[in-house]
Amino acid sequence: MEHVSVTGMDSAAVRQAMTRRLYRRSIVSGQISLPAVPAMIDEYVAMCDKIFAAVGRRFTPEQLDGARAVLQSQLDEAFAASQRSSIVISYEAPVGTSLNYFVKPEWWSIEATYDNWVATREPPYFGTEPDARVWALAGEAAEPRSFRVLDIGAGTGRNALALARRGHPVDAVEMSPKFAESIRADAYRDLLDVRVIERDVFATLDDLRTDYQLILLSEVVSDFRTVEQLRGVFELAARCLAPGGRLVFNTFLAKFGYVPDDAARQLGQQTYTCIYTYNEMASAAAGLPLVQISDDSVHDYEKANLPADAWPPTGWYVEWVSGQDTFDVPREESPIELRWLVYEKTR
Repeated sequence: MEHVSVTGMDSAAVRQAMTRRLYRRSIVSGQISLPAVPAMIDEYVAMCDKIFAAVGRRFTPEQLDGARAVLQSQLDEAFAASQRSSIVISYEAPVGTSLNYFVKPEWWSIEATYDNWVATREPPYFGTEPDARVWALAGEAAEPRSFRVLDIGAGTGRNALALARRGHPVDAVEMSPKFAESIRADAYRDLLDVRVIERDVFATLDDLRTDYQLILLSEVVSDFRTVEQLRGVFELAARCLAPGGRLVFNTFLAKFGYVPDDAARQLGQQTYTCIYTYNEMASAAAGLPLVQISDDSVHDYEKANLPADAWPPTGWYVEWVSGQDTFDVPREESPIELRWLVYEKTR
C-alpha cells in the first residue's frame, strides 16, 4: 500500500484548520447593552468586530461598514431621545459562517430613572446630611423665618427638610413623583414649612415667588444637556431672587486647558456628568443682574465641612464628583470636576 505524505504543513496550521471548523459548528447567541454615545461609534464597531470574530464569524470590511451604519442610526436615535439611553445588540449565529444581529435603542426619562432608584436601591440615595455649602449660605441669615429658599430638584429633601427644620420656609420643586411624595410625607409628619411643587421647574414660573433669598440646585445641573438649560437657571434666578439673594448650584466644569469633545460630553451625559466650560458658564449668565462670588471644589469643600461621620455621603460620591464616572483615571488626573458656584443678584 502506497502512503501519501503531506509536506509543508506544521502542527500549528493543522490545529488552526481544526479550530476554524470547530467554530463553524458552534451555535452562538448573545446580547450586548451599552450606553448610547454616538460620537464613540468607532469603539462600538471595534467591539462588535472583536466579539463576532471570537466566535468564528469574522466580518468582511463591507459587512463592518453595514454594521457601522446600523449602529450609528440607532445610537443617534437613542441619544437624541434621552441621556438615559442605551442600545442593545442581539446576535445569533447558526452552524456555518453566518451571523445575524439586531440593534435596538432604549431610553428612559429622568423622572423614570430616579423612580427606579427608589424601587431598586437602598436609602440613603444621596447621603443623610444637607450639603455643607448650602448649609453655610443659609446659615448667614440672621432670622431663618424671613430667609425663604427655593430648592430646585429637591430629590429626597435632604436639603429642603433640613433647612425647614432650621426655620426657613422652603419651596421644593421635584419632578420625580416618588421623591416628591417622600418630601411631602416627611414635611407633613414633622409640621415643616415646605411647599412641594411636583413638576419641571422650567414649565412655568407662575407659582414661584420673587423674594427668595436662596435658590439652590444640588446634583441637578449634572443632568442637563444644553447651555440653553443653564441659561434658564440664570434667568429664573434673576427673576425669582430678591435683591442680594444668592443662587448656588454644582456643575461639572472642564479644568483649564481641557476642551471636551462630543464624545466626552455625550458619555458625560450618560453618567450623570454634564460637562460645561467656564466660557459657556459666562455666556449663559451674560446680561443678567447676577455676579459670581465664589467657585469651590465640591470634593474639597464638602470633605472639609461635612460632619466627619457623613463623609463621603455615599459610596459612589468621591469618584462621581471627581469626574471618574466618565474618565477612568486617578482623581488628580481627571480633566473635569464638580464645582460649587455661587452668584448674587445685584438689583
